Amino acid sequence: MIRLHVVAEGQTEEAFVNSVLQPALADHGVIVTAHQITTSHSRGRIYRGGFLQYAHLRKDLALWMRQDQNRDARFTTMVDLYRIPPDFPGARTATGVRDPHERVRLLEASLSDDIQDRRFLPYIQVHEFEALLFSEPHFFSVIFPGAAAAIEPKNGS
Repeated sequence: MIRLHVVAEGQTEEAFVNSVLQPALADHGVIVTAHQITTSHSRGRIYRGGFLQYAHLRKDLALWMRQDQNRDARFTTMVDLYRIPPDFPGARTATGVRDPHERVRLLEASLSDDIQDRRFLPYIQVHEFEALLFSEPHFFSVIFPGAAAAIEPKNGS
């Protein structure tokens, strides 16, 4: 049984992993867990979501990898290319790469080199994840079941 741990950029990505990927991969013997990037702690509260500093992502990955050291555990990310902070490994080099797919390959390789764990498989989304949902708005109801009233277009929209 493989366990896949996903550090997600924000609420939408985490919801997608939990509501779509988790049940789909369960049929193939993969247990999926996800959480948003931890951005800060204050007065006993944990704040998650957003990708402002690479250190936040790296810390989350390192902590999860220490907590689950089993050989059957895998770790990945789900972050958008256009939200990569300037301190991300390879970010300076990547800014000169025009092709977004090539830029992602370079950044994923740099991230893998920085993390240095064979169980880690980096993933950077070429397109803004929410933009993909906006291209087919009814998918919001899959990601956020029970929110149909908020998803439905208003008159004149």
